[in-house]
Order: sequence, then structure tokens, then C-alpha cells
Amino acid sequence: MTMEYSQQEWDATVARFAPASGAFLQSFAWGEFQKSQGREVKRILAIDGDKAMIAQAVKLSAPLGISYWLVPKGPLGNASSEFMRKTLVAELGSSVDYIRTESIDQLPGTRRAKEMHPQTTRLLDLSKGYETTFNDFNPKTRYNTRLARKKGVETTFVGLERFDDFVALMAQTAERDEFHIHENEYYRAMLEALGNEPSCLAKLALASKDGVPLAVALSIDAFGIRTYLHGASGNQMRELKAPQALQDFVIQDACEKGLSNYDFWGIAPPGATEKHPWWGITRFKEGFGGYVYATAGTFDIPVNVGKYGLYRAARFVRSLIGK
Repeated sequence: MTMEYSQQEWDATVARFAPASGAFLQSFAWGEFQKSQGREVKRILAIDGDKAMIAQAVKLSAPLGISYWLVPKGPLGNASSEFMRKTLVAELGSSVDYIRTESIDQLPGTRRAKEMHPQTTRLLDLSKGYETTFNDFNPKTRYNTRLARKKGVETTFVGLERFDDFVALMAQTAERDEFHIHENEYYRAMLEALGNEPSCLAKLALASKDGVPLAVALSIDAFGIRTYLHGASGNQMRELKAPQALQDFVIQDACEKGLSNYDFWGIAPPGATEKHPWWGITRFKEGFGGYVYATAGTFDIPVNVGKYGLYRAARFVRSLIGK
């Protein structure tokens, strides 16, 4: 049921059922960050006998006056999928047109939707230590990492004093690779809210050469997993392979901090061709080894069936005309 929970109580329950990827989105601190962005957040813990379901939901809006609850990388728990769906509708359904879920397995009575958070990702097992992890990198990636070091690329964690470098590199990458990024203030707010939050810690790393910023990586540490959430590289000195050196630095630090896994947060699905928009970044991430991990995907529970049907029809029409 929906009620107030302490951060310790909430995170302890999430930790019991944390998935291999994306658990930070269900953390108490991430919910508080979403509240700071003016979004309504609800936390639900429901018990069915000796089984449980936990779900943190964020209320969002869509075109045509549609509103919905997003349960990012959730719901979690060991309760039955039927109980999870029933509980979500009872707790969240009265004020929205649909409920969007990203649980490990598809809930019954749901419709597949466009992916919001990555369905497929690449994970590194850090329990074997940094040396073994590095040796498992692709030979070309190891070579490029050493090359970057030899050529004087420096890597370090930085604070908001280098935020302008972060947004400049993000803008260059978005233009070069044609992908969408958040507003600058969203990233700043995330670093301000989570930069000193041990349970869901945001860290900004920078690679540079002679003071020139070359690559950035924004990661989140939560539930023993470091997630590479956002990253970018500039158009200067690309031959120095700064992104490879930066990933190596962040991975080594995660090993030294005793984290269990490194999540690259999104790759193209197995079998994707060069036409897939994530083809290039997928090949980059594959160079660091690890294994592919996937969930069922993103699914909607229609609540207001009529409005939801109109919304889906409008999305389909927009896709046909390329908007």
C-alpha cells in the first residue's frame, strides 16, 4: 500500500529484490530527486502472504492531455505477476490513463511500448578484481587505453566546477551522433541532489589532455552497482582515445570501491545491424568485455482504455509521417 517510508526501510526492501540493472531508479534518493524536478512520486509496498511487491512510480504526462505513472525498472519483488498488476491498478490507476512498467518479466494484460530505459545492456562482473577485468577487455580496447595514457590523457573525478565542460561535450556528442539529451539544468540538478548521496551517488569523471576536456562520464553508484548513465566525447584529439581511458579509470575505481558490477546502461539488442542507432556505442562497450543482460522491456497497463487507444493511434500516425 501507498504510505510513508524511511529511506533506510525503503532501500533495504529494494536491495532484497534489486535487478542486475537499473535498481537505482527504484532507490529512495532517486525518487527524491524526481520530486525536486516537480514530479509526483508514489512508493508502494504490498504483501501477498509471504510474498512482496515494491514499486516507486513517477507521474508523467504525454501528448493529447494524457497522464501516466512510470514504474522505472519495476515493479520489483517475488509476488505473482497477477498480484503486481492488480496492486498497481488499485494504487495508481484512479488518476491516470495508463501505467508504464519495466519489470524483469512482462506483467499480464499489458501492451508493449516504446523503450524508455534500456531493455538490453552490458554488465561487467567486478568481483574478479581490476587486473582480471582489464585483461578481459578486447585487445584493441586494452591497446587504446594504454595509448591514451602514453599520449598524456589524464583522468579524474570532478565536481560542478567542471559542469560547463560536461554540457559542452554532451552537446558536441549529441550533434555528432544525433541523439537526444536532457536540458542542462536536469544534469546539474542530478549532480546537486545525488553528488553527496551515498545510497545513490552521482559521480562525474573527466578525461583531458593539457587542460583540454576530451571526454566525460556521469555514473551512479547504488545497490553495489555502478551504472554508466551518461557519457560524451569532444571533437578534438579523437585519435588519443580518451573515452577508452576514461572508462578504464571509472571501472578501476569501481573495483577499488568494492562494487560488484558495472552496468554500461544500454546497447543494441542481439542481432542488430549497423542500421541500429546504438550500433557504434554498442561496439565501443563490447570492447570492455562482460555479458549481455536483458529484461522483457517496456509495457503499458491501459487504465482509461478509450484515451489510451487514441493516444496509441496518434503515435502510430506520427510514426508514419516521420514526426
